Amino acid sequence: MKLPYVDYINDKHFEWENKVKKVVIITNAPAPYRVAFFKYIQNKDSEYSFHVIYASENRQIGRQWDVPEEELGSHTFLECKVITIHRKYDDKRIVLSMGITKELELQKPDIVICMEYNATILQAVHWCRRKKVPFLSWSDGTANSEKAIGKLQRIFRKYVIHRAAGFISSSTATMKHQISFGAKPELCHKSLLTVDIDKYLMKKEENNQPGKTLLYVGSLIGRKGIDLLIPALAETDREIRLVIVGEGSEEQELRRQAEECKIADRVTWKGYLEGEALRQCYLESDVFILPTREDCYGLVILEAMCASLPVIASKYADGAFDLMEDGVQGRIVDPYNTAELAQAIDEIFADPGKLRRMQEASYIRAQQFAIPVVAEGFYEALDATDIPK
Repeated sequence: MKLPYVDYINDKHFEWENKVKKVVIITNAPAPYRVAFFKYIQNKDSEYSFHVIYASENRQIGRQWDVPEEELGSHTFLECKVITIHRKYDDKRIVLSMGITKELELQKPDIVICMEYNATILQAVHWCRRKKVPFLSWSDGTANSEKAIGKLQRIFRKYVIHRAAGFISSSTATMKHQISFGAKPELCHKSLLTVDIDKYLMKKEENNQPGKTLLYVGSLIGRKGIDLLIPALAETDREIRLVIVGEGSEEQELRRQAEECKIADRVTWKGYLEGEALRQCYLESDVFILPTREDCYGLVILEAMCASLPVIASKYADGAFDLMEDGVQGRIVDPYNTAELAQAIDEIFADPGKLRRMQEASYIRAQQFAIPVVAEGFYEALDATDIPK
């Protein structure tokens, strides 16, 4: 004879297994590439529902990103104060947000995803431990991008990592960095940073005759290494021209440097562009360059590859090693080595046939980083997380 409570237990187990699990993601600000990823997972039919908590708005941290409210999906902005610390190569902004524990109480998540290791995340980790809610640690940071962090920041990272149920890594370099702080390799899941590639895909026409236009898109700050590029450009074929898209605190100094290196007539300054104007710059260019001193990823590399541009990437853009193969979609070089950087520029432009092959290779490779593809690692991390019943 089957006992009634057996049916009850079985029904409850079925309900639990088929319950939509609520996931709360805590991140700093609505960067367009993150918003595109969040929109995908929020609209995807799955066993998870997602709510995103932003510690600040873009304008509060000096970002020019314009993200329409309707693109944000289910989200909350916390109140915050921002402290700006001026540094040699860029400014660091410390966001002090308020109300994270109150918001978590309101959302009642089954899983929390904590991005990076700031004060907001530490509060969230404490809440998760009190409530016995598992959390995943998601990071973009690498050994290179975090080489200057202090002792207290290292303690924060170890504290979070030693208590996380699993890890999401934005690059191979990030995964290695998480493991160096104590993450178990079997709990690490790679979900590469990406963009909504459909917005950027632009195939070069087969009869397109490559020119000699080199493009840079990004902030004009010391960290991005434009001051390393200018003397290298001075050693290249004088027909090669550089188009710079972006603005920042170093612009006037960079203009002066271009004058001193006698290449001011080879450099065009476009200022900050977005949308169709930026697309047009990609279309009119032949090769992209990122001479950065430090980038935990370098997502602009993928944007350029989507536009069929070979990329000359700094070896200090950690994502370059995931996004491209040296010699196939471009070159990965040391930007501090002026001769090496100049040679890489000249080499790519010297052979139009090779340049066209690299353009095609970039376009093909870029399509491997569509959001549904890179999201697989993200979902693997969620699926591997045990949720207390």
